[in-house]
Amino acid sequence: MENEIITERQGVILIILFIIGSTFLIGSGGAAKQDAWISVIIAISWSIILLIMYSRILSLYPGKDLFDILQILMGKFIGKIISMLMIWFAFHLGSMVLRNLSEFTDILVFADTPVVVPMLFFTLLIIWSIKAGIEVLGRWSEFFVWVIVLISLFITFLLIPEMDIDRIKPILNNGAVPLLKGAFLSFSFPFGETVVFTMVFSNVSKAKNFNKTFILGLLLGGWLIFSATLRNLLVLGNETISRMYFPTAMEITLINLGSVIERTEITVVIAYLVCVFVKASICVFAVCNGISKVFGLNDYKFIATPVSFLMLSFSFIIYKSTMEMSFWAFNIYPYYSFIFEVIIPLIIFITAEVKRKHLVAKV
Repeated sequence: MENEIITERQGVILIILFIIGSTFLIGSGGAAKQDAWISVIIAISWSIILLIMYSRILSLYPGKDLFDILQILMGKFIGKIISMLMIWFAFHLGSMVLRNLSEFTDILVFADTPVVVPMLFFTLLIIWSIKAGIEVLGRWSEFFVWVIVLISLFITFLLIPEMDIDRIKPILNNGAVPLLKGAFLSFSFPFGETVVFTMVFSNVSKAKNFNKTFILGLLLGGWLIFSATLRNLLVLGNETISRMYFPTAMEITLINLGSVIERTEITVVIAYLVCVFVKASICVFAVCNGISKVFGLNDYKFIATPVSFLMLSFSFIIYKSTMEMSFWAFNIYPYYSFIFEVIIPLIIFITAEVKRKHLVAKV
């Protein structure tokens, strides 16, 4: 990926769309019930520290991604083993994103169409984006991020008559444990998942320090997640949300403007497809780039097709049902992902800082 350059602005936008991803429909911080919006705020504050660490790792080794840095710090053998673990996480995450999309299309969009059909076309689009390169995805995202923002504002504005402040009361009634559990869930999904960008951000033009790219992307993407979470609570209430897989799709059906505006559901579909496309593409980028670095390949693009179809195939067998997918996402995934989002990057960060101090001391 040495010859592929994206601007800081494009890097920020990719992070925004990545963070929104599946969360746009599924929601965030559900364990905190009516305090989920507070959990999102707490999760964002925790994530700022995490993303500063990601930024520091990349800034210490300009022009290098996580896979390069691992082999520099840990040596080829250990570096490649840890790289394979991070490749697995990116692959697994991409598979979960595709499974979320397949469930959405099967339940709400193309109920009478075999789910493999729309997913096949979606996967072909991902393969095209990988072949075109991350700089093309960056330019494409610059336009569509405004579409997402406008759709979000449009939905919120039309749902104002359905909002009721009493649905988020009493505030903090459930105590600290559910609030922190909800914050931990939001921290791991989606904010901590931005660790994937350390695997693809090797050349962001004019970026000597990645703090601006990561933190601005986190804050803007986090604001959109916070807005969607608060809107869902005000419109539907916690009890309704807890019984649904895709609350955002449900609240759209409450918009009633007679014959003035009809079929507003399409706006949610467009926004979701754009965000999921970016998130899945970044995951495939990370996997392909990692495989090329571990096995010493000159180009990552030629393995985009087998990796994408393997990810698609895995997404169909990873869960037996939508209920199992939901249980995994809310009860197991936060602890599983913590290893890849926090523990491994923390080890890399400490090792990098120690080696840097040793080099400075020798000079």
